[in-house]
Amino acid sequence: MKWTLKDIKKETEHPFLNFYTLTYDVEKEDGHHDYRYFMASRHDVERLLVKTQDFVRPDGVLIPLYYEDPKTKEISIVLTTQFRPACGAYMTSVPAGLMDPDDTDVFLTAKREAEEEAGFQIDDLELLVTPSTTSSGLSDETDAVVLARIVGSDSVSLEEFEDISSKLVPLKTVKDMLQHPEQFHFPLSVQLIILYLLERFKDRL
Repeated sequence: MKWTLKDIKKETEHPFLNFYTLTYDVEKEDGHHDYRYFMASRHDVERLLVKTQDFVRPDGVLIPLYYEDPKTKEISIVLTTQFRPACGAYMTSVPAGLMDPDDTDVFLTAKREAEEEAGFQIDDLELLVTPSTTSSGLSDETDAVVLARIVGSDSVSLEEFEDISSKLVPLKTVKDMLQHPEQFHFPLSVQLIILYLLERFKDRL
């Protein structure tokens, strides 16, 4: 089949997220057919991914942060809790943020958001996941993943996890948290990041 975009209609006027109707001409063996598809986006019409095809610059960056205890070499990571109205619950995640228009790369975004959202200075930044769509059946949002090591903070706390904005949690404790979805609600992408970190740092749990 051949898909050709014919029309985009913006259905809502909200400041952060809007609903769009896309109309495609779909060419099949039996001829041409109009097909309507519905999606949500942070962007205005001219910046929709379907128009720009810009799969290089992400909308946001997920920033898993880890801290290595200088004595025990034990690894802890930063977890955040935030109420998500669409889910009606607090979600457990990692620091994240949207790229500012002036950000020239994802590392600038990661450094800023790590300090603003969690209060940490970071180093050894590593691009784990290049810009990728997050829910292509619903939205054109794209994210990248940048791993970073914590090198400074106003305070480093390794206390047991609490329902606050951000907290350093031993990775072995996070492993146990994944087994309790009734209590800790991790987004799919965050669960995959944690599973990667558990494998990467398995000798320091």
